[in-house]
Amino acid sequence: MVVGLNPTRVGENKMTIAALPRTEDFGSAGSRRLIKKGLFPAEMYGKGQNLHIVLNAHDFEFALRKIKEGDKVEVALEGKVYNCIFKELQENIMTGTLVHADFQIV
Repeated sequence: MVVGLNPTRVGENKMTIAALPRTEDFGSAGSRRLIKKGLFPAEMYGKGQNLHIVLNAHDFEFALRKIKEGDKVEVALEGKVYNCIFKELQENIMTGTLVHADFQIV
């Protein structure tokens, strides 16, 4: 997975986050299995669609150095780029691992 800055206009940089579709293994047990593999589940919603995705935890932690909740980001999923707003991040406060992220499609 690739995370990088994608300059779109002068003075504005959008972070591009690579994602994979999540088509199976839903629920809390499935989420735990993803986290053990270094991935974590996320959700993209809006415009009449709800997409379940999987993100690389290490790459996303690197991206968190440059973005915060409420920032505009691009999520690349299966060759299509979605313009989103990074809405929420859930972390396990005991272990410091990422648990879930939400993105709103704009």
